Amino acid sequence: MVIRELKDGRCYVSLQEDHAELSAQFAAHWGNARFSRLRPYQIMVFATTYHDSGYREWEGTPPMNVEKGRPYAHREDIPSFEQVELDAYAKNVDWLSSRDPYAGLLVSMHRTGLWHNRYNIFTEPAGRLRERSQAVQNAKKVLEAKQEETKKALAAKHPGFESELAYNYMALQIFDLLSLYFCCDGYTSENQFKEYAIAPVRISYDSQETVRLTLRPNRAGSVVMDPYPFDVSPLRFSARTRIVAPPAEKSEAACVEAYHKADRRMITFEVSA
Repeated sequence: MVIRELKDGRCYVSLQEDHAELSAQFAAHWGNARFSRLRPYQIMVFATTYHDSGYREWEGTPPMNVEKGRPYAHREDIPSFEQVELDAYAKNVDWLSSRDPYAGLLVSMHRTGLWHNRYNIFTEPAGRLRERSQAVQNAKKVLEAKQEETKKALAAKHPGFESELAYNYMALQIFDLLSLYFCCDGYTSENQFKEYAIAPVRISYDSQETVRLTLRPNRAGSVVMDPYPFDVSPLRFSARTRIVAPPAEKSEAACVEAYHKADRRMITFEVSA
C-alpha cells in the first residue's frame, strides 16, 4: 500500500497497481528532443505498468495498522509480510517473463535492486543499504542468477544490449520514484509539493551525459521539472486512490470495513517545463 497521511487524520491509500499505473504514464510520455524516447517502447510501458503487481489478493484484505486506523504502508514493518513479498515477486516475474523475457528481466532487476538501494545508481535521493534476512538474500541470488541467463540470451541477438538495459533499468527507477513522490512523498500540504531531485540521470541511450532532474513546486497541484523529460508540456497525470478515515472503534474489523467503504477518487496534478 502506498499511503499519504493528511492532517485531519484521514489518508490517501493507493494500491501497488495504482502506483505502477501512474509510473506507466510517465513511461508513455518520456522522451523529447533532449531525452531519448524509450526503446523498446511497448515493452517498457508494459513492464512499468506491471512492475509492482503480485499483491492483488493480499491488498484485497490487507492487515491493518489498528492504531492508525488504516492499512499498513509499504515502508512500515508489516507483520508476516516477508513471505508475501517474496511470493508476490516470484509470481509476477514469472508471469511477465512468460509474456516477454525483456519485461520480466527489467522487473526482476527492479525487485533485486530495491533490496540493494537500486544498485546505488543514484546519489539523489539519498538511500541506505539495509540489512536483509537470509531468505531475502537467498531469493536475490536466485533472481540475479536467472537475470544473467536472460541477459546473455538477449544480448546474443542485440548489439549494444547492456547499455540499453542499463538505461531502461534507470528509467524504470525514475518512474517508480516519481510515482512515489506524487502519491505520498512529495507534499508539504494537501495540494502543495516540495522540491525534489533525482541524479544522476542519463539523457540518452547513445550518451553517458547526465543531468540532475529537479522538481520544484509551482502553483497548487503543479510542479516544474528541469530539465524537462516528457514529450508535451504541460502534462496532467493522475492516480487512483481511496480516502480512508480512521474508524471510531480501534479494531481490525472496523478498519477493514472503513478501508472497503472508503471513497475512491483520482489524484490529479500537472507537470510543466
